[in-house]
Amino acid sequence: MNVPKYLLATVAATAILAGCQEDAQQGDIEETSGEAAQETTETATAETEDRQLSEIETDDASLSAILEQAETIESYQATLDLTAVVDGGQPEMLEAEVRFKDEEPPSLHLMSEGEDRTISKDGTTFYNNGTDWIDISDSVNVDQLYHVTYRNAILSFADIKSELESEENGDQVIYTLEGQSNEVFETFEELFAVEFGNIDTSKVENDVEIVVGKDDSLIQSITYEAQGEDAEGTYELSGDVEFTSFNDVGEIELPEAVQQ
Repeated sequence: MNVPKYLLATVAATAILAGCQEDAQQGDIEETSGEAAQETTETATAETEDRQLSEIETDDASLSAILEQAETIESYQATLDLTAVVDGGQPEMLEAEVRFKDEEPPSLHLMSEGEDRTISKDGTTFYNNGTDWIDISDSVNVDQLYHVTYRNAILSFADIKSELESEENGDQVIYTLEGQSNEVFETFEELFAVEFGNIDTSKVENDVEIVVGKDDSLIQSITYEAQGEDAEGTYELSGDVEFTSFNDVGEIELPEAVQQ
């Protein structure tokens, strides 16, 4: 498939920034590829930063309830499992567990494989490279460290809600979509900050499930799978996100090793 080497490098760049992969796994990514990937991540962040939940205009009662409830959310936990594959090659993967406090600036505690990887508080950010805690405050901001925030999930949901079917199941409302839609695929590319570059995604097959609490109007989980084929090969993208512990996250502190 005739695409740049950094086709899926946004996933890798996110992992580098968040510290979710070991340094050895990044060794074969060229420096220029890493720079291009970081630029893509920054672009996705800038695009969503320019959008505010309060700017969404809708006469949809269920979406309005989700937007209203979002104003009350000050903290939450999230898990992310993200995989992207081209031509059946080596998957680019990102797994993360996040505690997030929507302060100014936001506080974040990111873990991978049970290990603390990145902690940000009061604008100061430290990354665990496996040996030491490194101050990366001047290199990235917290918005670049983790893009699949609850706010961004709502923005994505609002973008595609008119295309989704809904069904009540106990205390949940399940929103689903199966079929071709380049617009839906691009929405999740932006949410997951993944860049598929020059691949033709016009005939991509999507499978979406978004679970919302019936009583509290909170997005509980997002499950997304996409696969497609263009003239030069196949591609796949999958992402599972779960949001829990709304307004029940304890204080986030910088690592003891760097506290003065």
